[in-house]
Amino acid sequence: MKQKMGKYCYIYPVPTVLVGTVIDNKVNFNTLGNCGIISMHPATVYISSDKNHYTNIGIIKNKVFSINFPSHKSVIKTDYCGLVSGKNVDKSKVFEVFYGESEFAPLIEECPICLECRTIEHIEVNGMDVFIAEVVQSYIDEECIENEKPDVSKIDPIIYTMKDNYHRIGERMEAQFSIGKKYTV
Repeated sequence: MKQKMGKYCYIYPVPTVLVGTVIDNKVNFNTLGNCGIISMHPATVYISSDKNHYTNIGIIKNKVFSINFPSHKSVIKTDYCGLVSGKNVDKSKVFEVFYGESEFAPLIEECPICLECRTIEHIEVNGMDVFIAEVVQSYIDEECIENEKPDVSKIDPIIYTMKDNYHRIGERMEAQFSIGKKYTV
């Protein structure tokens, strides 16, 4: 039997990400759980962030940002970046930074996956800034690649659950777009 839980976005799992930008020549990161894929071809993603988040200023001005996927090893630093505002605290030294094609989209060396993004649309929805972006380049730690693809167990991403503790991904299951061939009507 199902229990009614009200109007809430129970979409699981949701990755915890660190969004990076530059504001007033200073690197800033914000922790978000509002992130997803819009299209694979062309590679298009979105993030949404409360309108009062300081990071949004840099994204709006520069039209670029990074999405960094931390592993469980960085959970303390990741949570810290969501607890304090770059308006009041300098977060530029929290992580080791590198740059791809844009000097305004800082990428995090400690994160197994980093996406360099260019904003293609900015809309406001229910008090949130929603940034739709093209992935300009993706960067993945070599040790997290298996058979020329990212291996989620090696990436060990932090899962955001909105009203609970952070979580980790569990065991590997059967091959996607393959196991279903065993089903018969």
